[in-house]
Amino acid sequence: MLIGKISDALKVDYDWTADIARITARTLLVYADADSVRPDHVVELFALLGGGLHDAGWDNSAQPSNQLAVLPGRTHYDVYLSPALAPAVVGFLDG
Repeated sequence: MLIGKISDALKVDYDWTADIARITARTLLVYADADSVRPDHVVELFALLGGGLHDAGWDNSAQPSNQLAVLPGRTHYDVYLSPALAPAVVGFLDG
């Protein structure tokens, strides 16, 4: 039953573009670089949150409050094992 539902869900394209643009909370997007979500789509979602649209400036005065972390050599199956995950999250929460 579960496998059937997962199989059905994987046959339907999903697009969170309209939804992510409505997020008002400070947001950290975390993705793996070897996953089913294409890097260009990750960047598109980040841009919808105001990230990556311009230089932050020499003094970081234009630094967006939202952040993007792309963790190398990982998939959604093992992204939690990345040694870069905790520092990215802690840095975001401390910011």
